[in-house]
Amino acid sequence: MKIPKGFLFSGISCGIKNRLKPDLGLVYAPEYAQGVYFFTGNRVKAAPLLLGRAKLKKTKGKIKALLVNSGNANCFTGQKGIQDAEYTCKAVADILRIDSRYVIPSSTGVIGKRLPLRIILESLPQLVCGLDEEPSAFSQAILTTDSFKKIACREFRLKGKAVRILGIAKGAGMIYPRLKQATMLAFIFTDLNIKNALLNKISKNCVDLSFNSISVDGCCSTNDSVFVLSSKKVGIRSLSSKDLKVFSEGLSEVCLDLAKKIVQDGEGATKFIAITIKGAVSRSEARKAAFSIANSSLFKTAIYGENPNWGRIIQAVGQADISLKENVSIKSTSLKSKNIDISVDLKRGGFSWTVYTCDFSPEYIKINAQYS
Repeated sequence: MKIPKGFLFSGISCGIKNRLKPDLGLVYAPEYAQGVYFFTGNRVKAAPLLLGRAKLKKTKGKIKALLVNSGNANCFTGQKGIQDAEYTCKAVADILRIDSRYVIPSSTGVIGKRLPLRIILESLPQLVCGLDEEPSAFSQAILTTDSFKKIACREFRLKGKAVRILGIAKGAGMIYPRLKQATMLAFIFTDLNIKNALLNKISKNCVDLSFNSISVDGCCSTNDSVFVLSSKKVGIRSLSSKDLKVFSEGLSEVCLDLAKKIVQDGEGATKFIAITIKGAVSRSEARKAAFSIANSSLFKTAIYGENPNWGRIIQAVGQADISLKENVSIKSTSLKSKNIDISVDLKRGGFSWTVYTCDFSPEYIKINAQYS
């Protein structure tokens, strides 16, 4: 795996979850990185999101470090939660000898508990000492109920220069991102020197078609975040429209790869389902219909039981306030397969959208009944 230039990674276990499971990660850009950021649409936002958003506004998107913990969301913890997040940022900044304004926090885990500051602070020197170009430990440290690490990468050449994109994500439950300018976290790194305005435009489209098009359980997290960062280490004298298209396709592939991995790792999931709505009067209607199906518990349990009860699809689309005639067409690959494609033609217009989801199994209930 070839890593974008300009980034170092580290991950350790500090005891937030237990001493056997990695739960604290760090990304360091020694010469700064700049990018674009997308945060949850949930009205309740975790302390690290509130603090990070304020910092990024002041630094115009420039950062030097990302400090990420799992096992504790640091959400619904009031002003104390923001202070705790800032305290950890200042502590790691002191060790790295950088300005704490450029250290951004991120958290995932149980809501309503304050960060265990003592054990985090005691572990920061070890975390910093472990920084290197290998991202595996970091990708492990950000997981919660995930069953596997989620990494995607691409490398391509622009005007003879190698450009790399690396994506690292976590997520298995509480997945229904509604990201605005990933509980789902995604960190995407590139070394292409690209203007932030262009990166923002390209990233928005990539995020919309990937992370904003998945659902495991219809629950939008308080901590969902996507970071798209460039170290600007690979300079291209003049990026042509063809160059931008190649970069956009690479970024889109990384985002979609990660998004699909999140759904495939859905808590208790036995089926990966792609729902494509065709024949809608607008992209918005197609998306609305697809999500109404994807978030239907009746539909998801029917798929788990391999029961072709298409009435549940009709019900879900109608519930989305979309008028249907009886000429609607529903096609599906075998429900006995692990990967299922379902196509619904509304025959109302010329727009389409695809959403990715999974089934509901008894294991999903067991995992979430015991999660605390």
